[in-house]
Amino acid sequence: MYSIGVNLGNNAFDIDFYNEYLTGTGQKDADGNKIGKTLTDNDKKDILSRIPDSGLELMGKVDVSVLGFSYKNYGASIEFNMFTEGILPKNAFELALTEIGQKDYSFNVDGTGFGVVRFNFSYGKIILKDSMRKIFNKQFKVKELAVGWTFSYLKGLGYAKVTESDVNVNITSTGFNAPSRIAVKLAEFGNGIGLDFGVGALLENGWRLGMAFDNIPGIIRWSSGAKESISTFDFKRQIYINELEDIEIDEYKKTIDKNLSSFTQTLPLNIRLGAAKYFKNYMGNIEVAREYGHTRFALGGGIGLRYFEIYTSYGRTRGGNYFSGALAFNHRHFYWDIGVRNRGALTMGSSEEFAFASSLRFGW
Repeated sequence: MYSIGVNLGNNAFDIDFYNEYLTGTGQKDADGNKIGKTLTDNDKKDILSRIPDSGLELMGKVDVSVLGFSYKNYGASIEFNMFTEGILPKNAFELALTEIGQKDYSFNVDGTGFGVVRFNFSYGKIILKDSMRKIFNKQFKVKELAVGWTFSYLKGLGYAKVTESDVNVNITSTGFNAPSRIAVKLAEFGNGIGLDFGVGALLENGWRLGMAFDNIPGIIRWSSGAKESISTFDFKRQIYINELEDIEIDEYKKTIDKNLSSFTQTLPLNIRLGAAKYFKNYMGNIEVAREYGHTRFALGGGIGLRYFEIYTSYGRTRGGNYFSGALAFNHRHFYWDIGVRNRGALTMGSSEEFAFASSLRFGW
């Protein structure tokens, strides 16, 4: 009746880092906020060493499906998707953590995000039963081969994308300036369509094969509140740091909004290939996917007990290692599962990502 997945993470910092550097003193300020430690030169080197040369990557993804049901070959559901990602360059942290000298710093920031509600209508059908077919130049008996389509009406709930970024920090013996320009394309609401396709096969030797394509196509036309917001900042001169408290920052910041009639967003084509095989109460699986522009590989397995199933897997994507575990309760007409995933480590404290997923289904 529902499924939910939440991913929030980055490619550099974990909870142990937060506890050590941002709340490590064990003390609180007058407002009750925890006080972070004073950074030594070795601390600063450690922080910078954690950030890849490509920059600090931030990502967030939420998928929620509710009111899903099926009858015979048909199904319907309501789904909410939110996706956001951004990159902060490493030299921005070098500027903040290293000793300031006469130097010019120049960097770009990048980011995109959107939210959409999908009204899904699905159809699936078994097209082959007990048929001999050649797969990878070998003959296999296909017990069942099924295909399915999902047509979606898409209601966009918000869109933002950095289209231009030029941030400069100029430090000299007489002071500093930070002339910058950032342009962001924005929209509030939009409408679109989506089409997904999947195929699955059960072989006589116990192998289960699957392939799925999402967003073929997936298009949203953003028409409400569409605009490009251009922000510029410039002190017009070199200033000393001790002048900042007497300067109204907003006087040097300008924002110009340019209304847009509408624009089209093409959702990324996601592709997933998977294979699994059951050995009595044991199961092994492998998956390769291309999702939101990133390739993902996963290898895992599970064990089925009387009422419970336990799964674990290792995967790699976005340049990091991922470790997952899940527990499922499966009894007749009822199925419920819950799973977690860590990035970079087996424990939550050393993980660079919070990921949680759960689903609930009834069936007769």
